[in-house]
Parts: sequence; structure tokens; C-alpha cells
Amino acid sequence: MATSAIGTSALDVNNIVSQLMTLEQRPLAVLQQREAAVTSRIAAFSRVQGAVSSLQTAAAGLALPATWSSSSAKVTGDGVGAAVTDGSKASVGSYAIKVTQLARAQALASGQFDTSTDVLGNGALTLQVGAKTTTVTLDATNNTLAGVRDAINAAKAGVTASVVNDGTRFRLTLVATDTGASNAIRMTALEEGTLPADAANGDDIGLSRLTFDSAVALTPPATTAAGRNMIETRAAADALYEINGLSLSSSKNTISGAIEGVTINLKAESETAVTTIDIGRDTESMRAAVSAFIKAFNDLNGTINSVTSFDATTRKGAVLTGDSAVRAIQTQVRGLVREPKSGVDGDYTNLSSIGIEVARDGSLTLNSAKFTSAVVDPTKLAALFTATSTTQDGARGFGVRFENLAKAIVGSDGLLPGRTKSLQSQIDAINKQEERISARLVLTEARLRKQYSALDTQLSLMQNTSASLTNALRSLPGAISSK
Repeated sequence: MATSAIGTSALDVNNIVSQLMTLEQRPLAVLQQREAAVTSRIAAFSRVQGAVSSLQTAAAGLALPATWSSSSAKVTGDGVGAAVTDGSKASVGSYAIKVTQLARAQALASGQFDTSTDVLGNGALTLQVGAKTTTVTLDATNNTLAGVRDAINAAKAGVTASVVNDGTRFRLTLVATDTGASNAIRMTALEEGTLPADAANGDDIGLSRLTFDSAVALTPPATTAAGRNMIETRAAADALYEINGLSLSSSKNTISGAIEGVTINLKAESETAVTTIDIGRDTESMRAAVSAFIKAFNDLNGTINSVTSFDATTRKGAVLTGDSAVRAIQTQVRGLVREPKSGVDGDYTNLSSIGIEVARDGSLTLNSAKFTSAVVDPTKLAALFTATSTTQDGARGFGVRFENLAKAIVGSDGLLPGRTKSLQSQIDAINKQEERISARLVLTEARLRKQYSALDTQLSLMQNTSASLTNALRSLPGAISSK
């Protein structure tokens, strides 16, 4: 008896549902395209906002009076280093410096000990460094050479204590924290059980071995004496130097105030060598500030051109082509460059007069010759950029004007943040629509899959019934089998 195979599935449910869902998803695709377009606009506005913020920063530099009063120090020679710390106070001029002595911190060394754990004795050491007096108490817990070192350092007495090996035995060394004769070290000892203290610290036993008082005279060739049992390895000394022939002294090698607005670092001493410090206006930093402004202006100009351009060949515009807000920003910024500034006779009244010129494409260039001539008088440049006025905008400096304009554009209530906020609201609304459609699509897909699965089941049953009937008919007497 001939039979035919019975199929298990009449429909390709997955393919049918997939094609139907593609149609159902068209509204979602449209929303996603709209979202992409709005996102592109937000990104473009962010580019413009960043460029305006950079212009604001550059303009703020021009509006700063310190920009036009800055000075620099040129040092010729090896005796000193110098840096201008307050350009508004530094006087232009030349200064001849001769350093005959550098400031030094006093250094002392004890006599020799066998080990760093040698016991010195109990009692107290009193250190006087400058106007500071510190007493260090010693007992069985810290009365060794190393213990004395640690106790002195912990007391922060104005000295640094160390234990060094001189090649044969150990010594305690003290170095004053600060340089200068006024920071000389004096150390006396009060040994436990000695009341009153050994007035002269005259022995060389116990803690008395660590005494030092520069007022105690030495009888050469002796290097120690009663009350002065540590050896002075380096004397405290003030720096001795001359500025333009005027003799001066300092307890430090870093000197502020000798030349107003300038810090001098004494580096090497010599009885004859002279180092020259030339203080002059820092015209290079002024040029750098102007160049930074020109770059920021041109970057903004280029950014706006990029996001608002129109390609005549493809007849397609950029993402912000035709946007009135961005074009208004460009018009305002370009217009401000050409505006005049009111001022007294002899003052600069426009940017072109100092070499900031407008090119055909709206960008700025710097005429180096003009600027070099203008920077000779930084006071007039300062007036052109830093002048403030509460009543007349035309009297304000260009640095102030550009900074204020940029603030109005990118400030919290500015034009660009407002546009960005509006576009973000559109994104939020689109996202809510997408969420609703996505939720509906899930239900729709479930419904279609259920419907077509049921239809597939019915068709499969019908196919099976049809196949069964065909087989039954073929089995009847007289039925002709098909070849």
C-alpha cells in the first residue's frame, strides 16, 4: 500500500511574523531617525558652545590687567637666579649682583662613640636655636646615641639630628633647619642627679659630651672646651651680597623684596664675579595672549562655518544650515571686532590699530610689525583691552566686551544652553514615544505569533486529514496506483 509523507508544519511562522513586524516597526524607525537628527543638532550646538567658551577664556586673559603689566627677568651670569613674582610691581631696569657669601646652616658633630647604642646618660638637653628653646628629656628608654637622635628629631627643635659613621666610629651630628647667623645652635645639659647642674658642663662625661655654646672661647689648636664639647663643622652665616654696589645681607639665600616684585636666588659666591639681572616687560606673554584670542576667534568662526555650510554640488546643507541662532552669534562676534572704542587722545581705539586685522573670510590675522610697535607701550594696550565702564559699552576694553558677549551666549541662561535644553526636551519626548511603541510592538508580535501558530496548527491538521483520506482511497478495491 502506497503512502505519502505528512508534513509537520504548514506555515513558516517566524518568517511571516518577522515580515509583518517590519511593517509594524516603521513608526519606531521614523522616531529613531528624528532622534538621530536632533542628536546631531545637539552635538553641533555643543561644538559651537565649546568654541565660544574657548573665546571667553582667551578674552578673559586680555581683560586681565596683569597680562599687560607682566615682566620677565633675564639673568646673565651664574651667581644668582631670578624670577618675577609680581609683574605689576617689578620695575624695569638692570641690576648688577655680586655674592660674596652664601647663607649657611650651622652644623655640629659630637666626639666618637663605639656604637650607636652607647648609653650617654639620663637627664635633659636644652637646645636653643634662634629664639626657639626646646628641652629634650632622656631616660632609660632613649638615652643611647640613637635614642638621643630620635628624641631631638621628635621634638622638632629647629635642627636635624643624625648618627653617622666617620669611618672608624660613630658620631651624633646636628644641622640647623634654617640658614643664617641668627639660627645658630646652643645646647646645654642637665644630668640626672646633679643639682644644680654642672654649671660649666665642664666634664666630658655623659650628656655633657653633647654641649655646645659658641660663646665659650676656644684656645687653639683645641676644638673643644668646657661647655663646648661638640665640634662646629660649619658655622652659621648670613648671605652677603651687593645690588648695584649696595651691600646687603640676608639669613636666607632666597631673597624677596630687595628688588620689588622679584625673587632672587643666591647660587654661587665670588669676590669678583658679577651677575646681571635685566627686568623688562614680558612682551612675549602679551603676544601669546593676543595670539590665543585670535586662534579662539578663528576656531569659532571655522566651527560655525562648518555646521552651517551648504554644498552647492550635492545641494545638501550641514546640520545647522539656516539656523538663525548660530548665524546671529557669528554676526555679533564679527561685528564686535570692527567696533571702535572711545578713549583719550593717543589711545588705541580699534583692534586693527595694533595689528589684529580681519581677513576676507572673516577670520583674524596678526600684523606682527604693527603689534611689535604697539607693545612698546603696554599701558595703552591695557586700556584697549581691560577698560571697564558701568555706563558706556563703547568705553569698555575689547577683552571685557568679548568676555561679556561670550558669557551671554554660553552662560546658564545663555542662547546656546537654551537651544540645547529645548532640543534635549525633544529627545526626551521622542524617547517616551519610542518606549510606548516598543511596548506595543512586543504585544503585537506576541499576538501575531499566537495567531499564525494557531493557523499553522489548523493547516497541519487539515493536511494530515487530507493525506489520510488519500491513502484510504488508494487502498480501496479497484484503486489505481499512480506511477
